[in-house]
Amino acid sequence: MIGMNTIRMGALLVVLAAGCGDDTGTGSLSGATQVDTSSGDSSDAPTEPGSGSNSSGDGTMGTDDAGTTPTSTSSQVCTQDGECAQGVGGCQMGECQGGSCVLVNLPADTVMPDATGNCQRTVCDGAGALVIQPDDADLAIDDPGNCKATVCQAGDPGFVADDLDLPDDGIECTQDSCDGGTPKFTAKPTNSFCGPQGAQFCHDDTGCRDCKQVSEACEDESMTEANETQIAAHKLGTINDADSSGSFVCAVLTPGDVDWYTFNGHDALFNFVDPTREVITDLNHRICVYITCENGAPSLKCGGDETPDVAPMGQPGCCGTGNVSPSLDCAGTDDSATIWVKVENPDQLACVPYELTYHF
Repeated sequence: MIGMNTIRMGALLVVLAAGCGDDTGTGSLSGATQVDTSSGDSSDAPTEPGSGSNSSGDGTMGTDDAGTTPTSTSSQVCTQDGECAQGVGGCQMGECQGGSCVLVNLPADTVMPDATGNCQRTVCDGAGALVIQPDDADLAIDDPGNCKATVCQAGDPGFVADDLDLPDDGIECTQDSCDGGTPKFTAKPTNSFCGPQGAQFCHDDTGCRDCKQVSEACEDESMTEANETQIAAHKLGTINDADSSGSFVCAVLTPGDVDWYTFNGHDALFNFVDPTREVITDLNHRICVYITCENGAPSLKCGGDETPDVAPMGQPGCCGTGNVSPSLDCAGTDDSATIWVKVENPDQLACVPYELTYHF
């Protein structure tokens, strides 16, 4: 028994001695099985924690003290950074280190390109991956004129009322405003100035017209009265047959009222005579046009909806509603003529406001 105990003690000393190598040894754990490295096979050799080596044995660098993966190494041989591929997503940059390509993680919160206006931003997480974060400064593009402003609330897009973001309905005779985030369009006061250089007038239906809106009293502000007969026709002067020539008159008809107008039309050289007279009104009316040529008798042809007529003073003409434009042919090459226009109230309505436009 003494002999056996002596043998066992001797074996224990041998094992302990084997675990106490000097500082130039393999640095294996105490009590671990030694690995013969002479054959070059160290695949079964364990790694001592805290030894300073980050290699995992598969080409990927180990984790650092913060738990992230700062780099990874590939088998690609390189001489400069431009030869190394970048990581997927953009949060890893390829660098050439020691002749091998290494993916280096960008710092956390590095902002990456992404879609704008969604109240979010894309950043790197410091471990090579992309993450989405709320970004309340990443406002969506605002649609101007909707009485609202875009906002971000904890990464979610939304809207708030903005009564300074005035709308525009494209109608000059409305006042555009906002009411608690809702567009509001109110008709301007009757006969407010509108149109080019403010030469026209707003009506209750928000239309901008040459003539003022007639009051309920049907006041005639045209200064063309009295013009109830052909001989007393209101004189509109002389115009030529250029396209830019012509004008308009604003007036009203009352029961039993007839308005007469006259002008001289000059046929300028190289111009074409296409006389037109039009009454613009929403109410029933009748317009007649009579013509006499300066040279010879006129040859007139009424339009399809027009009827031939003769003026009290004997001039031939045509009558109809709306636009009355008889074709004119005087003797010779000069079609200069005198024109009379009559506007009637056939239904004897209480008030028929109208606009008369004329061109030779």
